[in-house]
Parts: sequence; structure tokens; C-alpha cells
Amino acid sequence: MKLLLFIGHHKVGSTSLQDFLWRNAAALLRAGILYPPVESDGHARLLRQALDGPDAAPQPWNARESHNALAFRMLFEAVNYPVPPWHPDLPSVHQMEVAIRNQIRIHQPRAVILCSEVFANFGAWAPGLIERIGRLFPAAEVSLHCTLRRPDQYIAAWHAQRIRFGEGVEPLRAGGLEEYRGTIHLDYALLLAPWLKAFPRARLSLRNYDEVVAAGGSVADFIAQSGLTFPAGLAPERRVNPSIHPALLEYARCAAARFPKAKAGRFGDFLISVSDRVGAPPRAQVELFGARNRSALLSAFAPAEAFLGGLAGRPFFAQLSQVAAPRPVPEVEAARAARAPLLALLRGAARAAPRPPDPPGSGAFDPALAETFIPFVETLEIA
Repeated sequence: MKLLLFIGHHKVGSTSLQDFLWRNAAALLRAGILYPPVESDGHARLLRQALDGPDAAPQPWNARESHNALAFRMLFEAVNYPVPPWHPDLPSVHQMEVAIRNQIRIHQPRAVILCSEVFANFGAWAPGLIERIGRLFPAAEVSLHCTLRRPDQYIAAWHAQRIRFGEGVEPLRAGGLEEYRGTIHLDYALLLAPWLKAFPRARLSLRNYDEVVAAGGSVADFIAQSGLTFPAGLAPERRVNPSIHPALLEYARCAAARFPKAKAGRFGDFLISVSDRVGAPPRAQVELFGARNRSALLSAFAPAEAFLGGLAGRPFFAQLSQVAAPRPVPEVEAARAARAPLLALLRGAARAAPRPPDPPGSGAFDPALAETFIPFVETLEIA
């Protein structure tokens, strides 16, 4: 039996890959590829999927991102790392392991896929968890799948993700970069080396995110790198986990500091929904770091690049020097230019007829909530 472990990184298309694998879990299982659920809701939904086909309705995170749930629970039991609230009512790791073993025993798959960007944290927080995964599959032929992004692009995307989820952070143009030193978000060896040590005979698929994009995205690239024959007729990849435009990040960051988490989260969803309607420059043209922090980032990443180059036998990020080159539009300038269009959209939302609450993530904005954020956007000091 083959074991394919997708171990991250964050912000490299992992959510789209998890969504694809989950929506096709029943079809994959019929082809001998197990993408195992780990708790009762996932098992129930997999049965319904087997009976009725892929479910178009939004799926709970415990089902769609079941191996994130597994990884978070493992970290919690090992080092008391908090399980986020979007993964509620999880069983113990022991029960999750029993569930996976039973699925393997009953279905006798030719391959098992575990896919979680949260696995990227194991080496830094609890390396013994990597060995625990190995003990769950003692006779498997293992392949490790890891996608890494150029550090400036990665940290910008990860910082934006943290803002979207309401974390209190400084801007990257100020002190926000410093907290990434000594973490997997800047030290890629800290992420990857413990997995290579625990699985010394594993086949390593180490991918540059630019190569993944050129190959058609995370799903197409994973299929190509997997060495497996996937069945025909699978539900296609969907775009999931969209991000806030960098021109609007300061509004979301400051809202997270001023408003309750749920209210700031709905505002973040609204910003995502209007990100392409505020007349902002292309995302890649907005500068979040500033020249000084970019230079510091390039210097701090040098050991990680040397590590990756040793694995790849060549420079891993061919255009790494571009990390130090600022983008043409400073974040502050882009945010100020977006204020008037954003206010117009908020005022339009405030004039809309009241309607039943929409689920989080829909981008719909209650008129009363829009009224709350109009003075916030009008008076926010952006410097």
C-alpha cells in the first residue's frame, strides 16, 4: 500500500486540494484510493456521497479538511496547541487512528492520502507526531509532498490569512515581519527536515509554487506527482479560500482590533466579495513590506534557500533576488485610494432591504452591519 502525505506549506492551494479530494472521496475509494474521514460527521457524509454523488452544499470543515482536524487534535494532545473553533466535537487521536485503521482493514486500498497544511507545524511544535503517523502505516510505501512558495509571496499571503481570521498582527511594513523569524513561515528547513528524518526512504516531491501554478494548480500538480492513476469523471477543482485584496488589508486588520471577532469576520468576508470592485491595482503590484523589510527578509531566508538548494541540486527559487525589490504601489497609498470606492459599496449595502442572515463566508452584508462600518472606514487613519 502507498501512503501519500501532503504536508503543506500553507497558502499553496492546499484547501483546493482538500476540497477536491473530499468531494471525490467516494469515487476515489471505488478506485482503491482512500482519503479517510476521521470523525462521525465525515463518515456519514462519505456514505451519502457514495449513495448520491458529490454534495454541492457547503461541507463542514471536519469533513472537507478532515486531516487538518486530525493534525490539530494531535497537536492539542501533544503540546496543548489550541484546536480552532471551526473544528468542533473532535474525538481523541486514538479514536481517529482506530477509524483510519478500520477503513484500511475493510477497504484494502492500494493508496491512502493524508493531506493537511497543518502537518507543516509538526516539526517545530512536536516532531514525535511525525513518527506517530509513521507507526500508523508501518508497511506503507511513503511519498512526501511539499509545496513551497517564495518567502515574500508566502508571508504576504499567510499574513493576510491571519488578518482574515481575526488575529491581532502588526503590518508587514512595520514590525509584522519579525514574528516569523525562527518559525516554519521563514525557516523552511524547520518545516521539512523532521519529515525527511522520520521517513528517510520516502520519495520526496518538493515543488516550487510557481511550478505548481504552471502545471495547472494544486490539484493537477498533485495528481501528476502522485504516481497514482486517478479515475475519470471526477468532480472538478473549485476555487476556495479566497483572500482579501492587499489594498483592503489595513481595513480588515484594524477592524479585527476594534470590533468583536464575529463582526470583524463578516466585514472581512465583505472585503473579499468586493476586492475586485474597488479599482485597486493588481494584487502583485501592492507593496506590503517596504524596502528595508524586504532586504531583511532576503537575508533571513538565506539558510533556508541553502537547505532547499541542497535537496534540489540547484537554486530552488530561481528569482530569489526579487524578494528585495519593492512593488510599485505602497500599501498605504493603495488603501487610501480604495477608501472612496469601498465607502460607496458599503453605502449601497446599507441601503439594501433587510434580509435573513447569510452564512459566514457568503460575502453578503446586513444593512445594519454596513451602517456600523461606514464611519469606521471614513475615519480610519492609514499611515
